[in-house]
Amino acid sequence: MITVIKNSFISNTAPSATSVCIDGLKKIGIACTLALMPVGAAVADIMTTANVGGVEVEIRRAGNGIYPLIMFSHGMGGCPGNTDGIQSRLADAGYIVVAPKHEDCITGSSTPDVPWTQPENWTDQTNRNRRDDIHAVLDALPASTYSQYIEDFNNIGCMGHSMGGYTCMGVAGAWSSWTRSEIGPVAALSPWHRPLMVQNRVADMKNSQTLYQGGTLDNPITPELIQPGGTYVQTPTPKYGQVFNRAGHTAWTDGILSGRFHGQMAYYLIAFFDAYLKNGSETDLEVKKARVSTLAYEH
Repeated sequence: MITVIKNSFISNTAPSATSVCIDGLKKIGIACTLALMPVGAAVADIMTTANVGGVEVEIRRAGNGIYPLIMFSHGMGGCPGNTDGIQSRLADAGYIVVAPKHEDCITGSSTPDVPWTQPENWTDQTNRNRRDDIHAVLDALPASTYSQYIEDFNNIGCMGHSMGGYTCMGVAGAWSSWTRSEIGPVAALSPWHRPLMVQNRVADMKNSQTLYQGGTLDNPITPELIQPGGTYVQTPTPKYGQVFNRAGHTAWTDGILSGRFHGQMAYYLIAFFDAYLKNGSETDLEVKKARVSTLAYEH
């Protein structure tokens, strides 16, 4: 187990330049942005790397208090650390964020079991290792050392970027064999939603509330997400959506071109989870921030 304690809210560390574009996604026209280094990324006070239920996870929390739980699922071929800024802002807002390292983080593979271009052929067996990771961690957490920091195991948030958004939608019930009944609010960030949309499985989601975030340069994911009859329309209420002007597919990851969006993205994510994990106000989700080109909500 590795524990890192950070005292400052702003991280000045700059790792070596790396591209977070995913080759498989580029083939279907998804706009990728080069992530060079974190800029002004928020960091949680405590970040721990541990093994829970046989799965390596990163755990972010603001301190030794008791917090609502949010599971985080990273994008295909990425790792939890690629979205440290967003996760840490949630931890600093009073959440414990548990992020499994899926198999594709360890291998670096950005190739799914079924091609990106064949969403109609995806099934509940496609990349089921992601389902297995979420299930294993949720099964093991109540008996783990970290249970002392978790407020409620019956109402859990799930947040995911890209393939991670697909994963959260799956465990929310879009794939019946993936369903976890304790999953409540789901935040899907530029989610890989096409298999669930084209197969009309979005309406099968059984979670209590859903939020989507997209970008005007996030092609083709966001246009299909918000199109007439698309995933947003198919999603049961309450539901929320924000499209950020000039945000591409990697805008949620830590990069020099991404950090400018994170404050406002985190505003809506915190407001969403506050409303449904802390009995907060839904009206905060009605505020249109400066970087938002499209704002949608149905309480």
